[in-house]
Amino acid sequence: MKNPFSLPALPALKEISLALIMFCMLAASHAQEQRTSYKVIFHGDSVGNMLLYQNKTGDNASYAIVSNVQIHFLLKFSLLGKEEANFQNGRLMYSSVSRKVNGKEKAAKQTKSVGNSYEATSFGKTVPSTDKPINYNMNMLYCEEPFNKQAVYSDNFQQFLTVEQVALHKYKIALPDGNYNYYTFSNGICSMVELHHSFYTVYMQLEA
Repeated sequence: MKNPFSLPALPALKEISLALIMFCMLAASHAQEQRTSYKVIFHGDSVGNMLLYQNKTGDNASYAIVSNVQIHFLLKFSLLGKEEANFQNGRLMYSSVSRKVNGKEKAAKQTKSVGNSYEATSFGKTVPSTDKPINYNMNMLYCEEPFNKQAVYSDNFQQFLTVEQVALHKYKIALPDGNYNYYTFSNGICSMVELHHSFYTVYMQLEA
């Protein structure tokens, strides 16, 4: 009769050890992921949310922003958006922006590192890009206050935008389309975003 308390054979022990190692690695990686939630406010009403995911492992850092907004402004607008960015040793390696309005694709943009410069595309077509190192972009703007930073890379407009400090822990970024945003920081992270459009203003407030 087989002893019910006997130890597993050596190959089984190896498999268990490998499984435990993989589990620990995955748990450590998961522990480094942070999620930040923002409430989207339009005309005083909550109309959706935006989630920011951060994951840092060694010299690599990744960011993802997922937004889901339902706005009634003359007509009903359903906005779904996702932005991703991957950095290695503090340098942007790849970013993407996708956006749908009422189910129709309105943005499909990518920026990727190629040698010492960058290649940018919009809906699969090459567009002008930059050969300057990108070490700070709009995704990072939500979790790192731009102390002494004069510019931020916009993955949507695929160019650098000027950062202007207008008050203590508050910054303004003018957009190429004539609109502008304000970013207010508390304890080093963005606590409020004001999106000023020609016809309306949308607020994104950090949730506790």
